[in-house]
Amino acid sequence: MKILFAGTPDIAVPTLSALVQSNHEVVAVLTRTPARRGRGRTLYPSDVAVWAAENDIPLIEADSLRDENVAQQIVDTGAQIGVVVAYGAIIPLNVLESLEHGWINLHFSALPRWRGAAPVQRAIEAGDTVTAVDVFQLEEGLDTGPIYSSRAVEIDPDINSGDLLDELAVLGAQDVVDVVTTIEAGVANARPQSDEGAVYAHRITRDDLEIDFTRPAAEVHNQVRACAPQPGAYTLLPDGKRIKILRTRLTDTDATAPGTLNFEKNAVFVDAGDKALELQVVAPAGKSHMKAADWARGARLESGDKLGEAKGE
Repeated sequence: MKILFAGTPDIAVPTLSALVQSNHEVVAVLTRTPARRGRGRTLYPSDVAVWAAENDIPLIEADSLRDENVAQQIVDTGAQIGVVVAYGAIIPLNVLESLEHGWINLHFSALPRWRGAAPVQRAIEAGDTVTAVDVFQLEEGLDTGPIYSSRAVEIDPDINSGDLLDELAVLGAQDVVDVVTTIEAGVANARPQSDEGAVYAHRITRDDLEIDFTRPAAEVHNQVRACAPQPGAYTLLPDGKRIKILRTRLTDTDATAPGTLNFEKNAVFVDAGDKALELQVVAPAGKSHMKAADWARGARLESGDKLGEAKGE
């Protein structure tokens, strides 16, 4: 099968690599245009673009597929099917219909739960214990197409979204290859997707990042996990500076006052709404990630100092 692969971040690379190593042929790669990063706002190609260039695969860079020239480039590749993993843009109906076998997508949730842009982050935030890697047929609706394959995956209670995404990206790569093989053989079987239980996974925004320590410890723990390693949930120090909280541990210790710090030998704790949390990894403003205990030794704070603004007092 001749494949056009569409993807942008590093989590798309395992599937692209698996397809290249399979009996199928990746005739071209579609990815988003270089993005500006860092203080110098330097343009960097996507991770998928870098991998494609290193492996001599023709590349199409586009942020929108509504451009007729881009749509024609896709047709001109001679691809029979499109495979999408985190491309990052809507594929319009005329482009979906331009390839013989349409387009399939690797999605990181148990559809219809968590349709949308941030399924892993929202699943962790909600405290889900199980997710999935699904391969489904793209159609006009957002993540609504029939499902070819679904593999359930347990969510470790302490894993963050970055690590879980990496795990799911590897697990799903071979599933995509298998689905393409069955489509080529004419024996693929996709089950219709129900709308019952559908939940939309909105992108993580700035409004999701500030920690409210009046909430239960489990909710704060899940927020930290969902936002790590990037962009990182944060709180305010007594001097008003931000500090990112990147890893926490639930404890059985009852809390007394939300946001209150407690320093013990080689450990830092903060009270949430019901229980205390151990802070394990933090990133003070302008500094890289570090163990919370190392940060505490130079932080000039005392037990009883508070993080954030205690709400509802």
